[in-house]
Amino acid sequence: MAEKNSSKIEDSDKCDGSSHSEATTSTHQIKDVPVEQFTKNGMALIVEATKCTNAFPSNASRNLYSAYPAFNKAVQRHSDHILSMISKVVKLQHIKGNIQRRDNDEKMELLQECNDVMLERINSNLDSISGIRKNIEPILVETEISTTPSTPKQNVGAGSGGSWNERKTPGSAQGIHAKLLTARNIIRPQINFKTPVDNSANTPFIPQLKYKPHSMKPLAILPEYDDIGNIESYLHPYEFELSKFTPNEWQLTKGSVTKPKELSETTLMYVDKENDLNVMLKELEEAKEIAIDVEHHSYRTFQGITCLLQLSTRTKDYIVDTLALRDELHILNEVTANPKIVKVFHGADSDIEWLQRDLSIYVVNMFDTHQASKRLKFARLSLAFLLKHYCQIEADKSLQLADWRMRPLPAELISYAQQDTHYLLYIYDMLRNELIAEAHGKTNLLLNVYKVSTDICMKRYIKVTIKPDSHMDMYRKSKRIFDNRQFYALKELFKWRDSIARSEDESYAYVLPNHMMLQIAENLPREMQGILACCNPIPPLVRQHLHVLHRFILQAREQPLTKIVLDDQAINRSTILSKNQDVNSHLYCPHDLTGNTEFRDDLPTLLGNKNTIKVLPETVLSKLKLNGPSVSAFHTSSRIEKKTVNGTQVKFFSPYARYLAVLPFAEEERLADLAKKAEENRKRKLCPDSIIDTPKPQKPIENAEDSGYRGSLRDFDKNTTQPPAKKRRVDTQSDDPIEAKLNAIRTNIDQQDQQSGTNADNASTTPKKNKKKNKNKNKTPQQSSMQSKKPDFDYSNVDFKEFGGGSIVEQKNEIKMKFHGKGKSNKANKRFLNMLSKNTSNKK
Repeated sequence: MAEKNSSKIEDSDKCDGSSHSEATTSTHQIKDVPVEQFTKNGMALIVEATKCTNAFPSNASRNLYSAYPAFNKAVQRHSDHILSMISKVVKLQHIKGNIQRRDNDEKMELLQECNDVMLERINSNLDSISGIRKNIEPILVETEISTTPSTPKQNVGAGSGGSWNERKTPGSAQGIHAKLLTARNIIRPQINFKTPVDNSANTPFIPQLKYKPHSMKPLAILPEYDDIGNIESYLHPYEFELSKFTPNEWQLTKGSVTKPKELSETTLMYVDKENDLNVMLKELEEAKEIAIDVEHHSYRTFQGITCLLQLSTRTKDYIVDTLALRDELHILNEVTANPKIVKVFHGADSDIEWLQRDLSIYVVNMFDTHQASKRLKFARLSLAFLLKHYCQIEADKSLQLADWRMRPLPAELISYAQQDTHYLLYIYDMLRNELIAEAHGKTNLLLNVYKVSTDICMKRYIKVTIKPDSHMDMYRKSKRIFDNRQFYALKELFKWRDSIARSEDESYAYVLPNHMMLQIAENLPREMQGILACCNPIPPLVRQHLHVLHRFILQAREQPLTKIVLDDQAINRSTILSKNQDVNSHLYCPHDLTGNTEFRDDLPTLLGNKNTIKVLPETVLSKLKLNGPSVSAFHTSSRIEKKTVNGTQVKFFSPYARYLAVLPFAEEERLADLAKKAEENRKRKLCPDSIIDTPKPQKPIENAEDSGYRGSLRDFDKNTTQPPAKKRRVDTQSDDPIEAKLNAIRTNIDQQDQQSGTNADNASTTPKKNKKKNKNKNKTPQQSSMQSKKPDFDYSNVDFKEFGGGSIVEQKNEIKMKFHGKGKSNKANKRFLNMLSKNTSNKK
């Protein structure tokens, strides 16, 4: 066992010795090895060291090996060696502390601190290599894009159409090449800005103007609030001055025109220091007209950066490095905000916003040559066309895609920037004279140009913000059809791109172009490699955040194919629609087509004027076979109209005729229900039909007191001896025998109710002992004889077992009666049943 342990320790010694020797040899050759090779060698050493570490025993095996002194000595020797190497690295990184005299926890803390310092230094070195922290001369990279047309085009002279970068020479139709001039190690100018760039969407843009020269109102950065009370934007500092601006008199008259000097003969001043800026400002204050242009970069920044500012007077040109003098250029408001100096721009819609955002420069009294070209109705409105039209100069636009962040600027870029403003004042003179000539000596066209230019100067820079449905604009332009999963992926990718672009200060096109985003959302690749396959070339930030994008795609694949609309959302949507549309209004018409652009309401109709209707010849009318309406709802002769159409008879029934036709069927159903109810009542009777058929003799009533009538004495006449009979509708002419029998029974019940009511009233006034005597006295002999007689009935034919003593039958055929309080119908039903039971007992 000891031999095995010693052999393993020797192997580990050899492994450590070999790795150490390799490390020492590699450290001596770091300067001669490229970064890629050095990284590869370092990864190989790390893998070898990991293998050696895994070869040591652990857990229970280590406890077993620790019982041998030879193993402990070897481990201690290696530990001391490793700690000594770590101590040297810590000292090399200028970190204070001795790692060999610390506990295990303190050793880990010191190692973490050392790792943080080393990683920061590595990042700094990488930035230096990429050109962020080293101010070295950029390495120019030119990429040419061929724009040679497939078919030769002849030169048709100035003002003709064609490609923007196509040079037309006599006898040649060969197009030029557009140059993508950039550099590999351009320093990002954002890191040197004194005021950090604020890309957040929650805070609006705040003007950074320090003081306000040529002001008619004091400087005040006033906010504007929305409906909730949050600050939405800030007012224009020179809004009042622009609203009161009127052009000078000499600006509205024709002037002499002098051609400018050539570029090589004109003095050019490059301003990148504060002293040069002050000199330039004094020279500009003496001029009456100044030409201004801006060079902008927007690919490697979120909001954009103003990289260059070109200015020209009649005798001198200036190029200002706005990256170096970003925080000092606000002093140019002494010139740009002066209403006595004309500032000439070409297409200043974006330039005005960029100057406000980056340089805090505001313009008053501007003349836009682009707007003047519109008023003169030129065929083209570009600056290249104006240079060709007035100066006979072919503008070289091959450097439009150059990266203006490069410092120092190449000579060709400086010449290109100088040309944009050098001839602009001459073009302004020519346009001003032509506007006056076009208006026949009037100044209305010229005033209109100044008015539109002033409106452009009042524009305010507003940050880019996105809404929950901002991705739909890109989706509609793509003309693709997405389902719910693809919509979810597109929305999440759009939100991720916006957040990364703001935090990294990069443009949307650099983070993830639109066509790549649509490709990923449409395919929904399951693997991360599929996301990379949708991008060509692969954006660096996509590769860096590949795990995040992959999680978005997996979440999108778990969504249902169709979006589920919740009940509360549907209810809210219906209530919102109902509130917006008042269906009870007389003006509401669901078929109103007046909002349609193709709708016409001037066409002739049958209800319109007859004069507007074109009458057809009789020969044509006979061929058309024009017939009247097949069915009319407004016929007055009869309720049912008959008409023959194509050999068939068509009947039209009015609503009242339909009602009369339904009445017989309703009457039949009513009689059938009555018969059914009568049959059920007959089955529930407690006595044979013969008892019901035999009428009971009526007892004449002599007076109301003896009649037993329970009503009030005011209900019948004093001269009559009978109480008022109950009003019951009896159909004596009914053909139904069952109904006739029921009517007869109801009649007997009514007469008995009258008699019982009279007797009850008499009984209430007479004592109980004399009740029978009074009844006998009031009876006539005829009545007593009739009462003594009983109808002949043979009870031998009656099966009394069917009655079951009455109790069983009552339980089986229980009559479920509805209680209506003290209603008369309920009392009548009870009396009917009592009479039947009384007659049955009398028969017995």
